[in-house]
Amino acid sequence: MLKILHFFTALFAYTLACSAWAAPKVPNIVSDNGLIYCTNAKGFSFNPQTADAGTSMNVVTEQIYNKLFEAQNNSSRVEPSLAQSYTLSPDGKIITIRLRKGVKFHHTQWFTPTRDFNADDVVFSLNRVLGHNTALPEFASDDSQQVNRQYQIFHELARKSRYPYFESVKLNQKIKQVESLDPYTVQIELFAPDASVLSHLASQYAVILSQEYALQLNADDNLSQLDTLPVGTGAYQVKDYFRSQYIRLVHNTHYWGKAPNIPHIVIDLSTDRTGRLAKFFNNECQIATFPELSQLGLLQNSNEQFQLTFSEGMNLSFLAFNFLRPTMQDLEIRRAIAQAINRQRIISRIYYETATLANNVVPPISWASSEAQNNFAYDYAPEKAKETLANKNLSLEMWVIDEEQVYNPAPIKMAEMIKFDLAQVGVKVKVRSVSRNFLMQNLSNKTEDYDLILGGWLSSSLDPDSFLRPILSCNTTSEVTNLSNWCSPSFDDLLDLALISQNTNLRAADYNSAQKEVLSELPIVPIANVNRLLISNTKVQGIEMTPFGHIHFEKLLFKKELKQ
Repeated sequence: MLKILHFFTALFAYTLACSAWAAPKVPNIVSDNGLIYCTNAKGFSFNPQTADAGTSMNVVTEQIYNKLFEAQNNSSRVEPSLAQSYTLSPDGKIITIRLRKGVKFHHTQWFTPTRDFNADDVVFSLNRVLGHNTALPEFASDDSQQVNRQYQIFHELARKSRYPYFESVKLNQKIKQVESLDPYTVQIELFAPDASVLSHLASQYAVILSQEYALQLNADDNLSQLDTLPVGTGAYQVKDYFRSQYIRLVHNTHYWGKAPNIPHIVIDLSTDRTGRLAKFFNNECQIATFPELSQLGLLQNSNEQFQLTFSEGMNLSFLAFNFLRPTMQDLEIRRAIAQAINRQRIISRIYYETATLANNVVPPISWASSEAQNNFAYDYAPEKAKETLANKNLSLEMWVIDEEQVYNPAPIKMAEMIKFDLAQVGVKVKVRSVSRNFLMQNLSNKTEDYDLILGGWLSSSLDPDSFLRPILSCNTTSEVTNLSNWCSPSFDDLLDLALISQNTNLRAADYNSAQKEVLSELPIVPIANVNRLLISNTKVQGIEMTPFGHIHFEKLLFKKELKQ
């Protein structure tokens, strides 16, 4: 009881402190007839195409944009969204997509569309992330120099842009060409049969933009606005944005799907974990994400108006060994270090039992996960580790990116726990906190001198290709995704083999073989698979969370007897 009293006292004090620095007041129309969703501002982007791979995209983009496909029931299959149907050629190299008709883009203060969504928008959106030179058509102009200048401006800007997710899965090495056959038919030609492509097109990063909007901005030499003032086809569109404070969404009256029940949404970005709890208890938001895990017990015992929504997550936290360091190339040392780490204690002290022990690389929720592999070969065995590491006098440097992630809410604390475990078996560890930019700069300059590094990965697809290839393939060594700098041609061959067949059982067998190689060679030590969760008021109904932490606001509604 004393702990609870202290907690609520702290929340009350925090709430008073926050009030002096609050964002502009939420309009009455929202508080009277809308929903407030509290989340974090870290990694926020209005265009998920450009968002960092492996980070948690804010839920707002799922409301603004649509994709060609959506993942179907946590399986390997996809279901059409902006696409109406698709066919695959007998050789597996041509995907023909028929598009939905009558879909309209947002009418905003910064753009008024003159046509409906069509194949040109798909070709533009995909070619943009592929880096192809056919992203914009010629401008109607008698001045050829002006036409060439517009192309030059676009491609100069395109070269400066990065599309981290698509780069991490090497999409431009999978897709050879994208072209429109008619206004509502798109053909995608692949270099080779690849069963993962549709899953990548259903990922949270593969949104469809307006080519007409891009043309307008490009003509004004202002293409960067495409990523800051969004125009999509989703159920909601942006009304207001107060940087790092809130985003106000309103119902897209031209939406092609079922009209949402709640016309006004505010995404509150202004607070940290404790602050979100304070706002939630003060009824300043009806849904709060990324709650302070140490306080979940208090939430569950508070009263019946609060509910927790859980979903298994397609994510992994891990410890990576840097194969560029001679000491870390010793398999015996890597195994002993893995045996020295009390991973179950990490699950308890960092995640407060909201995560499961990771004994594979691919999370259990994926269709390619295998229960037969849930027998981690290097479970906690400190005495054995101590015997192996005796007289080696190891002194290692461990880097940790000092930022909270879904897969690791307390990276510094986890690093210190691992340091303690290794000290018990005679290994000295120096923990160095670094920023993501510092890490990326060192990777670019090939000056990353860490021995160990805490990492993790979030996938926006249940397809293992989007999980294994970015963090462990040869093509991603010296990139921010492959922190171990591990390269195994036999592992890459298994990943490529898994893409040839559309049969999920055959693909799963190849991915399991690939995982066995990882667990044998141990470039990384899997630690945890984290459940996605959020807190909501019980008057909010229709919450269905995906393994990627998303909910679709158009499916939400209030209990009529409680909403005035």
